[in-house]
Amino acid sequence: MENEEAYAVWKRLKPNTKFAVGQLAALIEDEETSADAIFSAYMVAKKDLARSMQELLRSTLPPSRPAFAELRSRVSQSLQQRFGDRIPEKYLAVPYDTVANQDLFGLLYEHMGTPVEATVLRAINADDVHTERRIRELRELGLHITSAKRHGVSCYLLTSLDLDPDRTKELVSKAIKKSSALEAEQERLIVALDA
Repeated sequence: MENEEAYAVWKRLKPNTKFAVGQLAALIEDEETSADAIFSAYMVAKKDLARSMQELLRSTLPPSRPAFAELRSRVSQSLQQRFGDRIPEKYLAVPYDTVANQDLFGLLYEHMGTPVEATVLRAINADDVHTERRIRELRELGLHITSAKRHGVSCYLLTSLDLDPDRTKELVSKAIKKSSALEAEQERLIVALDA
């Protein structure tokens, strides 16, 4: 195991997951069980399985926080170098510092240059429906992540750790547009991005 902490969490979650899956299997076997009861048991088992599989997958990867922190530091340096002389600091903060972003980055980073199935990425994110949004956020940080099909299966591929300067510009523009500054001030700052 690469990540002993995640492996310990997986071992702790395993009994509850086994119990939930067993309950679901028993209800499915029983011809008298109502659809509502089966569905309720399924929802519990699905949640427990998603959390357990997330930790099991995390346990196979090195901890991703150091690499993600390094990426965010590089994005911050890029923003400062390109825009620090003309854009206020508050618009140069690096967003997307969530565990979900970190885990997705860690999995893509560990398999850089190799397609990773979308279902595996959702698993590291505990089957969160917003996984694709978190991947878009990593792209906004400037990462080159492409989507592709491999044997008919949706995949994502981290091709490089080189930051796309156009994406970092879009990052600042988005921060400006989301701000409470007056529209004229927002427009002035957006023009300053190209100065």
